[in-house]
Amino acid sequence: MRYSITGLIAIGLSTTLLYGPVQSQIIFDRPTSGEVRVVYSHWSLEDSSGTVKIDQLTIPFTGFVPLGDNMEASVYVANSSNTLEQSGAEKTLSGLGDARLQFNRSFSNDRLLLSLGVNMPVGKKKLDAGEEMLVLQMLSQNFLNLPMRRFGEGFGFNVLVGGAEMVGPARVGGGVMYQFNGKYDPYEASGSYDPGDFVSINAGADWPSGATTISADAIFTTYLSDKLEGEKVFKQSTQVDLRLNAAYQGQSYSIRGGLGYLLRGRNSLFLPGEEQLRILGNEFLINAGLTRHIASGWSITPSAELKLIGETENGFGKCTVAGFGGAIGKSLGERITLNVGGKYFLGDADDGAVDLTGFQVTGSLAAAF
Repeated sequence: MRYSITGLIAIGLSTTLLYGPVQSQIIFDRPTSGEVRVVYSHWSLEDSSGTVKIDQLTIPFTGFVPLGDNMEASVYVANSSNTLEQSGAEKTLSGLGDARLQFNRSFSNDRLLLSLGVNMPVGKKKLDAGEEMLVLQMLSQNFLNLPMRRFGEGFGFNVLVGGAEMVGPARVGGGVMYQFNGKYDPYEASGSYDPGDFVSINAGADWPSGATTISADAIFTTYLSDKLEGEKVFKQSTQVDLRLNAAYQGQSYSIRGGLGYLLRGRNSLFLPGEEQLRILGNEFLINAGLTRHIASGWSITPSAELKLIGETENGFGKCTVAGFGGAIGKSLGERITLNVGGKYFLGDADDGAVDLTGFQVTGSLAAAF
């Protein structure tokens, strides 16, 4: 083979980490808007053999356009530059990710929703099987907080059908989404890779009570097998994503908090032979934040989070990562908002064998038209 099974797993896991179920909701009277962000992330991983560093500069753009009554469209595209420093050598991977378009249409007084998304294959593909593949493997590590983990893929689309209804004071809803992933060449001379399609079923509810709102969501996702030149190579496990969030809206401040638990099964590896392994551990996440609005359109938002990741069945132990930081925002008139923020991370991976430290600096400019 002219590629490694590790490289193919990195492709499959990076897709899994970013291709979550589409969450669509019509927002009435929202104007045309756009946001550009700049995110710089740095991580250092130290163990008995030395230190590995990964740096990522990501620039994502998000746009939103109302298309008429009960219909809207959004677009997302990002570019990133990555540098991996390992054993005294630097390896790089840079390029554009695919553009994603999403169209939402509600019916029956917003009780029913139809959503169609398209993955436009404009991102970088045919990575070299040397340094670029090694960088992609590092980006696929789920204990690192990195906003961009994959680049170009094939043409794809998703279709979501959902509904919502009031039950007493609560709004409950659910939906089913099908994601089609087309073929592409991930590495030079690797052949045609076909990521497995997947189906997600989601259900959720919001309970408002005065200034407090509690929401709960459950998402079940099952995947088909990834194929290389028509031959099965990898199958992502079925997973269940559980989320519980609470928010309080005061006169000049708001408080939010959330819990999340991601339950994963065993992945299937078909080359060489066939093997069932839990490659990614289950994840538990708790986070909290406070937004305080002060004079002249300023706001401050301190936040904290804790992520716990369970052990795997391929010899990698538990991980613990904590993050602390905040952001400062400024409204520049009625339609322009500027935000800058930062976060510091520390923790360990593989049952303490790897010490983790990192930081992330973010700036964003959003405008409504």
